[in-house]
Amino acid sequence: MKRRLFLKGLGGAAVAAPFLSSLRRPAQASALESNPRRLVIFYTGAGCLTNRWFPTVEDGPIDRDSLAGTTLERLGPYAGKLLFPRGLAMYPRGQVIVDGTAYFDPHDQAMGSKLTGAPIDPAGDHYALGRSLDHVAAELVNPDRREPLVLSVGRAISSVKTVLSYRSAREPFGPVTNPATVYTTLTGVILGGEPTTEADYLVARGKSVIDIVRDDLDTLRRVDMSQRDQQKIDDWLALLRETETQLPPLCTPDEATALGVTQAAVTAASGTDTGTAMTLGGEMMMKLIALTMMCDQNRSIILQWPGYVTFNFDGIQHTHDHQGLSHRNGSAAVGGACIDGVLGMLREIDEWYAGRFVHLVGLLDSISEGDGTLLESSAVTWLPELADGNAHNVNNLPIVIAGSAGGYLKQGVSVNLETEPLGTGTSEAYCTEDGDTIGFETGSTTGQVPLNKLYVTLLNALGATNDGAAIEAFGQVDSNEIEAGITQPGELSALKA
Repeated sequence: MKRRLFLKGLGGAAVAAPFLSSLRRPAQASALESNPRRLVIFYTGAGCLTNRWFPTVEDGPIDRDSLAGTTLERLGPYAGKLLFPRGLAMYPRGQVIVDGTAYFDPHDQAMGSKLTGAPIDPAGDHYALGRSLDHVAAELVNPDRREPLVLSVGRAISSVKTVLSYRSAREPFGPVTNPATVYTTLTGVILGGEPTTEADYLVARGKSVIDIVRDDLDTLRRVDMSQRDQQKIDDWLALLRETETQLPPLCTPDEATALGVTQAAVTAASGTDTGTAMTLGGEMMMKLIALTMMCDQNRSIILQWPGYVTFNFDGIQHTHDHQGLSHRNGSAAVGGACIDGVLGMLREIDEWYAGRFVHLVGLLDSISEGDGTLLESSAVTWLPELADGNAHNVNNLPIVIAGSAGGYLKQGVSVNLETEPLGTGTSEAYCTEDGDTIGFETGSTTGQVPLNKLYVTLLNALGATNDGAAIEAFGQVDSNEIEAGITQPGELSALKA
């Protein structure tokens, strides 16, 4: 067969090939449904009023009524798509000893250990001694094994008290804080100028590659060629058939514009003042997350809301930051007297974050993908730094997962993973009147199931494998016995559909 005729026959499809290969999913995920599965961590700091946060049903099916009167009441329309894993605790917690050195700070540990399942370094910057979930997931399921998309609304600080993502031990992974940065990255995929050929344009619009080159293929098949050359054509066609089903048809300039992601909107949302960052900036970050999914550019995503923020925007007028309010005294100190109206202020903050989570869930559920939606293919997990911000406890954590990750996870249910009633804690036991002395018995004593097991479940839900086998363990420790390592491997079968 003549080489010139072969190259001519490939035509625009040869131009399209690099674009296609960049979107091919890893072999580990090929056994899953056609829609890629994704993990999104929605992270908030300083805890919450736990007695208001949880649904009224501790174990069993939930509906809109189960959320009525709670912090999450606005999630009512999505009750059938929610999973509440109850009774989980982060380890290690409290004072631990690493290499003979003891160290404990509740915020350092809650941040450093939360996604790593590892102790924090008792020396130096107190960074985590392990790799975080987002990086593990990204390596296993991301296209081209690219690193996770880690976003922080407004600002990021390199202190252990604000770092959530770790590329490796003692190596924090800095988040992107400016929506314009994410937007610029995505323009290279869908908004980076006119296609160079007709085939490029059609592929970018989600057109079937085989349809594009069908005439050329028919011409090639009529040419007298060796059996080996014919096999090359068949192999190439098989590759196209496999790949074209993975094209993201939603990844177009028109879809981005319809989503509200335009240069003007991104510029307006990229202001540096706190109010702009938390409102317009936070909303744009969520749209960019949706667009990232539509273009299948990342399947491991974190949206981190910053701590130490004073809520004096969006109709809220506070004079103390969230951290100080969570301590009930308005400062970083512990104990003392409650400030006037602190419980009402904390309710405002909790409900504001709940509104942001509802917005993200609703946005992803509004975007069709295959026979479902982006939400249904994902596990969008609201994960807090602490349970009660005053008690600084990290057991019986308030966690909710929206989406089933392609049918892997249960939906419309609260699951008590313990063998005894859990309760909700007593976050409003103090500060009911001005000047109350702050007590610390506001955290729950129940809920001790290692959070590591939830992460194993989520990794398996994404289709990640360990050389073809299911993931069995995550992190370094699942108790305060550092040398014991992982003592309870396996996933949480009670959460599986």
